[in-house]
Amino acid sequence: MKEYLKAQSKTNEIIIGNAVNSDELDRFSKSDFRWADNRKKTFQYRSVKKGEIYQFEFGKNYIPEMSYEHRGLIIGIKQKLLYVLPIFSYDPHKHPDVYHPLDFPTSKSDMFLLKSSEFSFISHDSILKLNDIRTVSINRILYQQSGRINPTSDTYKQIESLALRKYFPGFFHGFEQNSKTIESLNSQLKTVIDEKSSLESENEKLKSEINSLRKQLEAILSR
Repeated sequence: MKEYLKAQSKTNEIIIGNAVNSDELDRFSKSDFRWADNRKKTFQYRSVKKGEIYQFEFGKNYIPEMSYEHRGLIIGIKQKLLYVLPIFSYDPHKHPDVYHPLDFPTSKSDMFLLKSSEFSFISHDSILKLNDIRTVSINRILYQQSGRINPTSDTYKQIESLALRKYFPGFFHGFEQNSKTIESLNSQLKTVIDEKSSLESENEKLKSEINSLRKQLEAILSR
């Protein structure tokens, strides 16, 4: 109880001192209420899939972690834990460096620009935060957004690849090198198989010619 009172006192001190604006106060109050109201509830029963967009309650976190209520793209599922990339509104003044496969293809930014003209599930340009994968309970889902980025699409594959590069650069480099090695070996194997097939075909042709010559010789000798 003592620690709780200390926490409440500190929070009230921040609020009275106007260290947080009314919007943030409203958001973290909702966050606290949702936690208190849902922490003991059983897991939500819903079928979630990679590529789907949901509204999440991320809770209170330290900067630059994502906090409070935001959309998120599901990129992985492990039982009742979801791996999510947060989505938030794009402000060109606050986010001058973003990645976009057509508009800003050379950028190394951790922010992937989702243009409203390209995605029906957003009403204004937004940012996908590639370097802030969140592992969250399924109970953090508030509701499902319309739309989905198909996991088989080039866009989704690129998002997943970029996120892996941000989190596991050493592993991803090794994975790419192994993939290139496998591709090279497969190419060499195909060449060997093709050459073998060509030799077998040539061998059969020679056999046929030898048999033909043998028959001609037998015909001559039998006269």
